[in-house]
Amino acid sequence: MLHAFLAGHTALDFLLLFLAALVMPVLSAFTGRQLAKKSSVPLIRRYWLTIVRGWMVVAVVLFAWVWAGRPLATLGLDWPIGLWGRVGFAAAMLMALVFCVQVVRLPKITGGNLDKWAERMETLKITPRTERELLLFILVAITAGVWEELLYRGFFIWFLLPVTGAIGAVAISSLIFGIGHIYQGRYGVLNTGLVGLVFAILFVFTQSLWWLMAAHAVVDIYGGALAWRLTNMRAAAVKYS
Repeated sequence: MLHAFLAGHTALDFLLLFLAALVMPVLSAFTGRQLAKKSSVPLIRRYWLTIVRGWMVVAVVLFAWVWAGRPLATLGLDWPIGLWGRVGFAAAMLMALVFCVQVVRLPKITGGNLDKWAERMETLKITPRTERELLLFILVAITAGVWEELLYRGFFIWFLLPVTGAIGAVAISSLIFGIGHIYQGRYGVLNTGLVGLVFAILFVFTQSLWWLMAAHAVVDIYGGALAWRLTNMRAAAVKYS
């Protein structure tokens, strides 16, 4: 069984496993330490580096699949998109609509807790503060939606499934995904791990990554837009107080 498993994988597959399970968490921990030492972070350069790194991961994953002669559908890139994938897209668009309404109604939602909300976002130190940063952050979010779903859902679950079964693949991929966000602190690891768990279950159920990429990007854009709006609301409150 082990021989058959090893024979079905290439050196690039194990390189991607090493990247997802070890390199990314280590880089995340290093980033967290660096951010903790700084009171302010130059975001434009960091955003561009994040974008470039993300699309490099996408290129490696796709190259590994094409090189091995595997159908892209086994990675979750089904085409045409199946029924459940289309249902997922509809759900992602509905979620985007709800998030837009929440961002618009933010002054009412926060009530008298504006400072508390803003401080919670500012502890991350990587959320957008200006319009220019917000626009670039949208590209960061789209990039993250693509590469993280490809690596942690599509590739990781495909790799683990023959050995651990669906439950094990979902659990391990979600754990590694959460640890990969350790720069956000322990609550960030918990939150992203739970989101990863939900996304992993949905991927196993629908076998389609397209809509999960969209949903992932929507969640990240919402977080960025929320932080940007809170920062500006707080600045306006201080200015006119």
